[in-house]
Amino acid sequence: MKKIILMICMAVGVLTAMAGPEISWLSTSFNFGAFDEDNGPVSCDFRFVNTGDEPLTIISARASCGCTQPVFPREAIAPGDTSQISVTYNPTARPGRFTKTIAVETNGEPRRVKLTITGVVIGAQSSIAGRYPVDMGALRFRNGAIMFGQIKKPQMKTINLGAYNRSTDSIRVRIDRKPAFVDIDFVPEIVPPGEQMTAICYFRSHNCKEWGLVEDSVTVVAGKDRFVLPVTAIINEDFSKLPADKLAKAPVAQLSEPSVDFGRISRDGGTLSRTVTLTNRGKSNLEIRRVYTTDPGITVAVDHDSLKKDKSAVITVTVDPKALPTDILNARISLITNDPANPTQILRVLGEL
Repeated sequence: MKKIILMICMAVGVLTAMAGPEISWLSTSFNFGAFDEDNGPVSCDFRFVNTGDEPLTIISARASCGCTQPVFPREAIAPGDTSQISVTYNPTARPGRFTKTIAVETNGEPRRVKLTITGVVIGAQSSIAGRYPVDMGALRFRNGAIMFGQIKKPQMKTINLGAYNRSTDSIRVRIDRKPAFVDIDFVPEIVPPGEQMTAICYFRSHNCKEWGLVEDSVTVVAGKDRFVLPVTAIINEDFSKLPADKLAKAPVAQLSEPSVDFGRISRDGGTLSRTVTLTNRGKSNLEIRRVYTTDPGITVAVDHDSLKKDKSAVITVTVDPKALPTDILNARISLITNDPANPTQILRVLGEL
């Protein structure tokens, strides 16, 4: 008899525990897919049923971001009835993939539920232009060139270049042509519509023969588009590990004069040349890595690339007046050597047409 009474009490307890409101969701997640920012806010409904035996109340629904607005029923939902929480997402100025959550609290079971919305916003021209101003067809880039800045040889330098797929199709990105000292990894290689890509760019200076300013380019194929990205870097020698005894015996590069002044130049005249000397005042050999200029109308040549102690090289500077862009000549010639105290020197070229 005691066992029967105990079983009856347990059954009553179970029935009592099961009593009350209970919420059952048709789905707790929604994917909007890819859609245009220009189309404005998008909305979806999360439908549910009160499968309990008492009225169900939605106490609150809080979104994880101000861009997401849930609307929930304020009145109680009777047992067996259905209702919904409507969620609106505002994509304005929010290009790219998104995931937002809405925390729902009820008086039923379960007490708390997390709803999730996802999607990809294909940014409007006005939104994308500020972040990715360089138009390369379907892809837009943050920068129109790969600029590595200063690099000490033989070190490697890495920079990231961001891009965005504003088209409605996935794009496969690859390199068609590049210099030996540059490598690029595209992450991801296939960029879904409305999503971002990162070009991880590596400059391997030990593979570059040049010193000073290095200019080259890479050719990129992105889907049906093909374009060129310039590459720039400034390669310097790393003297940081030279021991004190070698620094004491290091070469010293000394210019005979800091500038070359051509004075008055006739635009209709022929080319003019002047010379300066570069002398090694140190104790070990001076290696002339490079002598160059990027200014139009100026050429430069040097008659030696290695100098022993107290030996000199002749640097010849030639001006073509017809190729000068302005009437004032103020050009720069860079001289790069293995002088650790002064590895790059600037020779000014002056004149007036």
